[in-house]
Amino acid sequence: MKNYFLNVVVILFNMLVFISCQNKSEEVAGSIYDPGKPVSLTTFYPDSGKFQEKVLLTGENFGSDPSIIKVYFNSKQAPVIGSTGSRMYVMAPRLPGDTCAISVVIGSDSVTYENKQFLYKSSVSVTTVAGNGTVEYADGDLATATIRPHFIAIDADDNIFICHWPTGNATSGNVLSRINEEDNELITIGRGIQSNVPAVDMKTGIVSMSTQNAVGQFVTLDPLSFWAPKYQQARWINTSETPPNPWNPGTASNPYDGYIYTHFFNTGVMKINPRNWEAELVYPMSGAVQGMTFRANEPNILYIMMRATSTFSPNTLVSIDVTDPENTFRKLNTIAAAGHRDGAVEQAQFNDTRMIISDQDGNIYMADCNNHCIRRLTTENMVETVLGIPGTPGWKDGGKEEALFNMPIGIAVKSDGTVYVADWGNCRLRKLAIN
Repeated sequence: MKNYFLNVVVILFNMLVFISCQNKSEEVAGSIYDPGKPVSLTTFYPDSGKFQEKVLLTGENFGSDPSIIKVYFNSKQAPVIGSTGSRMYVMAPRLPGDTCAISVVIGSDSVTYENKQFLYKSSVSVTTVAGNGTVEYADGDLATATIRPHFIAIDADDNIFICHWPTGNATSGNVLSRINEEDNELITIGRGIQSNVPAVDMKTGIVSMSTQNAVGQFVTLDPLSFWAPKYQQARWINTSETPPNPWNPGTASNPYDGYIYTHFFNTGVMKINPRNWEAELVYPMSGAVQGMTFRANEPNILYIMMRATSTFSPNTLVSIDVTDPENTFRKLNTIAAAGHRDGAVEQAQFNDTRMIISDQDGNIYMADCNNHCIRRLTTENMVETVLGIPGTPGWKDGGKEEALFNMPIGIAVKSDGTVYVADWGNCRLRKLAIN
């Protein structure tokens, strides 16, 4: 009798397994995306979260192949983890905007959740990478290395290049160095080089920067020669356009034409061919500039932050299309007086902003030196304070409510979106985790 009941249980168990497997097979077979039927959306959960938040989307006709599914939070694409056909998991992308419309694109179908939006919760914090407040330079392990970073740049392989200025001008004691975070070391590249703002060609990896030694003198760092400094001399096609002095030019590499663009004091925007070092004036513009960047996804549009005395007043953000500068020059903010004001770029105020840099999404980060904070021009052309307390110098790592800077001058962005700051007044290199 005992064996009889045992056999019955085994038979029933096998029947259940068979039925279950059959149902799973039918479910898989039925979850293939059908282009003849519409994709429909029901709801998603949760309705708010941060970077990499797992979000469950429900609807119909998603299909079970994640490779053909595209999900967007506003314009930012979200990674699709998996789909059963009526349910799919995605991960919230980085910085898609505060309020996000979620849309699903499969084949020729493109649908958006109606009357429901995802609320993105951003977070930001700062930590110290190297430096301890000591002005003197010392290379080596990042925990013990000391540096006073003035200008910085980051290449496509995430090498961090630093121009160490112990004083407020490039006269003596200057050092060029490279940080390898993975190996936890600060490496000296060259000493006594009076370097200005560096620009990186992301295709070749070559770092170029003018010097204060002579008009048109540049130093290049080529990864193929292990970044050994090499001097170059720019030659103006029209000699009458040669700048009268080598002071404080900002520099930016244009990813669309491969040229180096720079602004010499009281002269204007110059274009330099890095293959033969021929230079020419693109747009005359007096004043001093350290902040220049080409904005991602805006071909040939150069953003320039004016400082010191200039035709267009200090603390003015301007832009030009370098292919047609005469007809495209724009003043973006209308209040030139030094101050601090966030909001629409037209009404924004700055206070001696130095380096500016665009990330891969087109957000422009700014080292607002005399406001002692980091600002950002969003892709919607809104200016916001990312970190730091305006007008309050100091040094403190941490989040939005507590982080402090002291005269930040250099700024650069890594491939993963991490922002690095040359916190010159604090003699420290800092990094911002922005999610």
